[in-house]
Amino acid sequence: MKYMKMLGLAAVAALALMAVVGAGTASAAAVVCSTTGETANATCTTAGSKQVKNGQAIDATLKPGTVAELTSTFDNVKCSTSTVAGQVTNGGTGAGDIESMTFSSCTDSFGGTCTADTSASSANKWPATTTAHQNNAETGEKHDGNGTMTVTNITGKFSCPIGTCRYTASSATTTVTGGEPATVTATKVSLNREEVSSFGCSATATWSGTYTVTTPNSLWLY
Repeated sequence: MKYMKMLGLAAVAALALMAVVGAGTASAAAVVCSTTGETANATCTTAGSKQVKNGQAIDATLKPGTVAELTSTFDNVKCSTSTVAGQVTNGGTGAGDIESMTFSSCTDSFGGTCTADTSASSANKWPATTTAHQNNAETGEKHDGNGTMTVTNITGKFSCPIGTCRYTASSATTTVTGGEPATVTATKVSLNREEVSSFGCSATATWSGTYTVTTPNSLWLY
């Protein structure tokens, strides 16, 4: 079983879209907007979109035709099925939690069948924070409904024939692309091995995956 800590939405880590992180000239705490949102908010500039309600469910699945991948010098694990579930706790600040992240149909680089598990649950929520892109002449960034999601308190594991490796990370930041549907992408998120891992597990690893947000069926960060 290989333990990995990551995404948000993740999301995301996916995925799901939540809490306030950072600000500055290039980003700001996000308002979560959707065409199925309920609260009028002038920040939601996509036609027909409104701020989502507190308690709005967020669900995401691995983008069709892609895999979630854990890469290390010890072994690489690819999973063709993965889901993320959580909720928005404050649509006006982008705060929320991830309460489930699952992986299945996993194989390693040696052809072995692997199983996967994570610690995300209603009793062990993964706090998530989002930022929204802002207009920035220096960087060329646009206030475009896109942003980032950072997830903390995450652990997960993969179990393969060659051993059990557990990985953690203090935080994992993913890219949120607003749309109908939105997507959440984790790109080589850095992970660190836990001491309880099997002998030979790499000290570090990376995790990547792209998720499609299915609930709500439209979502933007502003």
